[in-house]
Amino acid sequence: MSNQKHHEFMKKLDRCYKVVLQSSAKGISAVEIARKIDKHRATVHSYLNTLEYMGKVYGEHGIWHAKTGEQTIKPLEKEIVIELPMPENKWLDMARLELLANYGEDMGYSTVAKMLGTIIEKFNETRTIKIKGKNVDDLDLEKIATLIQQANKKSSKVNLRGLFKSLRKSRPDNSQGQ
Repeated sequence: MSNQKHHEFMKKLDRCYKVVLQSSAKGISAVEIARKIDKHRATVHSYLNTLEYMGKVYGEHGIWHAKTGEQTIKPLEKEIVIELPMPENKWLDMARLELLANYGEDMGYSTVAKMLGTIIEKFNETRTIKIKGKNVDDLDLEKIATLIQQANKKSSKVNLRGLFKSLRKSRPDNSQGQ
């Protein structure tokens, strides 16, 4: 639906809703609404069904009332998750990290293993883009491309070798273990 058609439809829904709202104390039938807004009864039923889905009105025995208080239906949110591939220059570093984490766990260095696991998670976060919104169809593709480029740069700049050196220097002996 084009923006102009969508805008016109929303104006018609709003007009129908205002009629229901004005008559909400006693309620109003679809036939009466059709007469007041000069639309066919079937069209008004379509409007009323849409308004009901939006949580704005409810019908009982053919009489329609406006809902008061918080709307029952929240707009639907969608989420897009983009997982970027591992940069070529980081495969070996990540394999070493995972190997060290597993070795640390096997040798009783759970603190070191947890620290390495955290580093791996943080690195993976630099390769994940999450986009949440009510209308994912309207996303700006240029902004997404920019986010992807920024995430790739972050992933490529992570200096895992420096982390390895600092871990080797602070490696606990067997008596510290846990």
